[in-house]
Amino acid sequence: MQENIKRNYRYTFFQWFVVTGLWMLYLTQKGFSPLEVGIMEAVFHVTSFIFEVPSGSLADRFGYKNTLIASRIINTISCLLTVLSGNFWIVTAGFVFSALSYNLSSGTNEALVFESLLAVKQEKLYLKVTANINMILEISNSLGIVVAGLFSHWFFDGVYWLQILLNGLAILTALRFEEPPRIRQQRQRYFQLITSAFAMTLKIPGLFLVMLAFAFIDSLNATYYFYFQNFFEQLGINGIGISLVIFASTLFQLAAVRLAAVVGEQVSLPRLFAIVLLLLTIATAASGFLPVVGVIPCYILANCLPALVTPIRSNFINQLIPSEQRATINSIDSLCYSMMMIPFFPLCGWLIQIFGYRSTFVFVSLALAAGGVLIYPRLKRTLNV
Repeated sequence: MQENIKRNYRYTFFQWFVVTGLWMLYLTQKGFSPLEVGIMEAVFHVTSFIFEVPSGSLADRFGYKNTLIASRIINTISCLLTVLSGNFWIVTAGFVFSALSYNLSSGTNEALVFESLLAVKQEKLYLKVTANINMILEISNSLGIVVAGLFSHWFFDGVYWLQILLNGLAILTALRFEEPPRIRQQRQRYFQLITSAFAMTLKIPGLFLVMLAFAFIDSLNATYYFYFQNFFEQLGINGIGISLVIFASTLFQLAAVRLAAVVGEQVSLPRLFAIVLLLLTIATAASGFLPVVGVIPCYILANCLPALVTPIRSNFINQLIPSEQRATINSIDSLCYSMMMIPFFPLCGWLIQIFGYRSTFVFVSLALAAGGVLIYPRLKRTLNV
């Protein structure tokens, strides 16, 4: 089981070396408008919303290893549909397959790691291990975007062919996973498993509220991050410049990941929520007014926040949930994120077409502030801290 952790580090590197990370810039260069791209992303999250929990249940029922392999195969189909066509509907179909790939991996990887540690009675090391995984994720993802920035100058299509190669390497790594034993698991019918997972999520005090609270932050942060790809062009930053900014951002993100284990033990979840929300609100609001030299640090700060929060939230959730429903309940966490992204992403695309990027970023900051005022008191009261 301990070998699973080392293999998962490699799998994470290949999975998250996402050279297609500049997909918004890629699609706009192919002639799609911000609103069209926003609709595609909304379709991604509608698909994810529908299939997120069922896909987690598949992992709990048929195994983590097979589910992770299927995820990479379906992602390859998504890449082919995107790179081989400039048709709106075909590319949108690629987003559907991309969502299915995301559904199959989200929650499943966390469950594989936690159950592997549980099998050797080392589950208390999960926060440290998941922090390591997120550090690898940040390095890999940032390197992928750096490569994408370089490819954008001469062969942007090439990033999708490279992604297919990386999917193959991830599959070869996943084939060596050892399925963790789940002795306590009772055989349940498929829909019974989903129903009981939802019931368990609502039964555990504060769990569903934590999922919603951090999904709110993550969704608006992701919206800001992805639309910023096109904002780079308005700032006069080209593909190589984007790569340099991403590289600088990576260094700070790695520092944030290293802090996660310490912060997770010393800072309460409601307080962490308030701090992260305040910093993100400042970053998005400042992006509406500052010149280039001030906007880039705001972008880097927004990138660092998920790197800090993700391991802490994952540890909080996985320490509370039962083994037999682990992947399913982790998928419910991802479902909350998709539920937020469905309206936010196309709405921001529409606002950008009408008001521009800077004004839209200010709107995002106002939404964050309003949401924080509503969520924080309830989060603090529910978790009794």
